[in-house]
Amino acid sequence: MFALVLLLSIVVAGQAAGQPSSTTSSPPIVFTKNELNEHNLVWKVMNKSCFGKWSGTLQSFRMNKTTNTPVFNDNDDELLNFRLWAKADTNRDTGTWTAWNLQRKGDEFIVPLRRLPAVSSRPSQLKIGFQPGCVLRIPFNFRQVPRSVIELGYWGNGMRRTVVLEYQMPDKQKRMELKDVTLVMQRAVPWYKNAFFVGNATVAHDIQILPRKAPSNVEDVVKRNRARKPIRIERVELKSMQRVVTTKADMTDDDTRGAVEVLESLLLRLGNNECAARSSSYDVVLPNGLLASFPKEMLAKSSSNAKKTFVLAHGWKRFGQQTFQTLVIDFDVTTGEAIVATMYSYK
Repeated sequence: MFALVLLLSIVVAGQAAGQPSSTTSSPPIVFTKNELNEHNLVWKVMNKSCFGKWSGTLQSFRMNKTTNTPVFNDNDDELLNFRLWAKADTNRDTGTWTAWNLQRKGDEFIVPLRRLPAVSSRPSQLKIGFQPGCVLRIPFNFRQVPRSVIELGYWGNGMRRTVVLEYQMPDKQKRMELKDVTLVMQRAVPWYKNAFFVGNATVAHDIQILPRKAPSNVEDVVKRNRARKPIRIERVELKSMQRVVTTKADMTDDDTRGAVEVLESLLLRLGNNECAARSSSYDVVLPNGLLASFPKEMLAKSSSNAKKTFVLAHGWKRFGQQTFQTLVIDFDVTTGEAIVATMYSYK
């Protein structure tokens, strides 16, 4: 099942899920300036950080509501060496995404990529990019899709860390619960090994890149990041695709205070697992190194919260300096619409 979830994410990278392909007779939609800017930025991030050859593995698990810990399936002992080659064509506006060993050893999937999706109506999935190498995919409205998938990928420092969260609503129930979590961890194939890359091969060493359990030193993770200060805020209003960037020099006291509270709140929840059973969210350091807080349910029989919030964080090392990024995504529970995605960067 986890492979099918990830395959969906690969296909959506090429074109919006549930939308007509470029072979239909309907004319393509005319995007607004803001939408064009977002599509161009995602393509830029993919060219800079995602395109290349990658090798690693992926695994799916459920979450224990009481302990906030992963629950692995007994038949998941043998992981596959998930391998990937993402590249742009010569015209630079299209490309291909080739995946091997996704569902079974030796299989192959080739998916076309486009800078601009060829659709005749607004895509049901939104793709957002943040520098230096973050790609986000979320439903525009989680109430209007058969299954709600949140995907975040951090690509950088020669490593890919992706989490895919799938929510489903069981038949005849008025709640949408987390079904499973899929993690991907891959390392970039260095340039001097590119000529020797064989897609459908299996490299056992690369499978071991993804730990079977989360880091045990959560207290160290919390302590190490607690003193960080905000240096940049990027906010994307998802209905209009209006992006506002605030640098450290332009931050108001309220901006700084809000950014600090976002990080402190995440670290506080990660360090207080005693309240896991009563919490409405899973607060966990994932095995692939991402810090995460995500709802146990998108819809509940009774809820006093008007919105549901996802928080995913990761640290980068660029030019010898450490940068910590925290992404916050808000959904309106009443309408189901995605409201805003905000990326906070800290030093």
